[in-house]
This record gives sequence, structure tokens and C-alpha cells, in this order.
Amino acid sequence: MTRAVWLVFLVLLIAVLVAIPFGIRQRYEGFSVPSASMVPTLLPGDYILVDKSVRDPARGDLIVFQDAADATQQLVKRVVGLSGEDVHVAGRQVFVGCDPTAAGCQALPEPYADFSDRPVASEKSGMWHVPAGRFFVMADNRNAGEDSRHYGTVRWQQITGRPFLIYWSSDPGGGIRWGRIGRIH
Repeated sequence: MTRAVWLVFLVLLIAVLVAIPFGIRQRYEGFSVPSASMVPTLLPGDYILVDKSVRDPARGDLIVFQDAADATQQLVKRVVGLSGEDVHVAGRQVFVGCDPTAAGCQALPEPYADFSDRPVASEKSGMWHVPAGRFFVMADNRNAGEDSRHYGTVRWQQITGRPFLIYWSSDPGGGIRWGRIGRIH
């Protein structure tokens, strides 16, 4: 009888060991950051771990999502506007839910926004309405990246998940950026 118990235990142990990587892969996935659109938050050469169970982001969250123009590409941007909101971009400031010319209208505090690069796309100011089930996203490096001002809002179905950890980082010369590894976003 004990031999049968050990055999069942061994089969269950093997099943669990085989299932764990699949379970982890269902929830977490690694992505590399290829461009400077999210500098200084994420740098080219950063490898991020994405929690695929987080698909209902809040304002200020980073999200990884499928590019609507190329389904093989994943993009990472920051959520600025939520479903049903009006987003006003006026120069370097972003206003949500109010007209920038109205008294008391405050710009979003965006300590992560960077304007140090030379603009690669024409500056787009204006007002955008975020339809139901969609999100307005912007690059942290506002001059180097395209975002919802250029390609429209992101559908909920496009969202892959939320990056939460830099698990590897290397500079263009191949050196390891030790100080970035383990950063949580």
C-alpha cells in the first residue's frame, strides 16, 4: 500500500512541477524596452516583468498593450485619461475633466514627464474625448514618443498588463546597469 501512495505522490509532484511554469507564464511575462519613449522611467535595454492579471489601470499606471497598427508589437505607455473623460493637452501640460482656460482648472502633476529630447513628431495640442472602454495614454518622454495624440485611444482588449519590475538592464555598449535591476514601477 505504501508503494501506491509514493507513486501517487510522485505523479502529483511531477504534475505540479510541470504546471508551475505554465501558471507563471499565464500571469507574468517579460518584455524588452526597445525605444526611448518612456525615458526616464524606462530606458532602452530595460527588461520588464509584466503582470498580465492587471488589466484595469488607473491614471498614472504604466501599461503594456498591443499596437493597433501592428498586432505583433507591444508598446508601453502611461495612462493619462480614463473612459468617459476629456483630456486637454496644452503645450507641456495635461488637463483632465476641465477646460484649461476655466478658473480652478489644474494641470495633472506629472513629475515623470520629460521634454529634453528633440521632438520627433509634430506637437499635438488639443482636446480628446476618451470613449467608453478605452484609455488615453502618453509617453513619459513626450518629445521622443508617439501616443494617443497620434494613434488614438487604447481599447481595454489591447491591454496585456502592467509592468511592475525591471528584471534586467543593459546599456547600448552591453554594460549592465545594476542600479536599475529590481526597480519596481
